[in-house]
Amino acid sequence: MLKATNLPITCPFNGIKVLYLILTIAGSIEPWFWLLQDPSALLSPSLFLQQAFANNIAAGLTTDLLISAIAFFCFVWIELKRLNLSHTWIILYIGLTFGVGLSCSLPFFLYWREQRLERTVRNWMGGIHEFRTNSRGDRNTRF
Repeated sequence: MLKATNLPITCPFNGIKVLYLILTIAGSIEPWFWLLQDPSALLSPSLFLQQAFANNIAAGLTTDLLISAIAFFCFVWIELKRLNLSHTWIILYIGLTFGVGLSCSLPFFLYWREQRLERTVRNWMGGIHEFRTNSRGDRNTRF
């Protein structure tokens, strides 16, 4: 079992990755469907912010989204460090978040992270297999 996701490491088909891709696609389309209803707000940052905080409900949703984005960036930073990857990758997720939306960047990151974890486990398992057998296929006596 892969401890981070409780998925078997030998599973050839990872359904959660498919779900993350579907959510990434939906998260790319849905925000722009609504934003393109009023393109003038996209061209004027002050008008955009005015409409984002137009009433209590919009202000609550906007504030919730901003706090969620900050939490997401913290999570990405920690996961990049944990997976021994360059922190410059966070630029991609910041760009996706503010360019498309958190509904795109979050599932995209989760897909990418799942892919990376699978690759890490595969490499790790391959190393154990190589360690357990020598070139003739005999079992190594170190175990």
